[in-house]
Amino acid sequence: MLDEIVTRYADMLEDLGLDTIAYTVTMPRSGVLTIEDAVRRMGLDPAALRGPGQPHSLGSLSLHQVGAGIVTLDWINPTEARQEVTDRLAGEGFRHWRVTLDMACNTSMFVRYGPDEGWVEHPEPANLPFAHWTGFLGPLIGYADFFASGYDSEEAEAAVDMLVACLTVVELESGVRLDHGLLDAPSAALSLPDQASPSPSGIEPFDEM
Repeated sequence: MLDEIVTRYADMLEDLGLDTIAYTVTMPRSGVLTIEDAVRRMGLDPAALRGPGQPHSLGSLSLHQVGAGIVTLDWINPTEARQEVTDRLAGEGFRHWRVTLDMACNTSMFVRYGPDEGWVEHPEPANLPFAHWTGFLGPLIGYADFFASGYDSEEAEAAVDMLVACLTVVELESGVRLDHGLLDAPSAALSLPDQASPSPSGIEPFDEM
């Protein structure tokens, strides 16, 4: 099963030829997270949503309802400011995954299961003095060997592309598949502010880009 998922994502990414992507999946522990509720969790105004077929700004965030959860897709270079907005979807009562590829060809993955967090960074693994990179995996520690196969070593080149590895793990953990069907599906769109502001205590509207 793992090999099949890896092959599928490798083929899809080759077809797409992506330069950048930011992909998030947020699943509630119970109930349903609607698109409108997700926008509120991001500290933005649901009135700014544009439905399928409506005109929207270049660089808007796409939001998809997938089962009880929400998928977001962002094709703009994933700056920290834009990531900070979608990371507000994480929190108690939710499981949240974010996978990004930036213009410098860096792949990163952030997960939060309630209070528990984990990170993957590539091409250089997360690192602190006296701390091995696997110590940063948090809830994903069970995939340590799989992620290790995504790094070059002195003995061999990486066996799997790290972006492929991250997307594979998101699917295994969340049950959500990123495929052409999802990419081509009608979605709501939301313009993000130019820069993220601290999470607001109340919800305020924002100007479109």
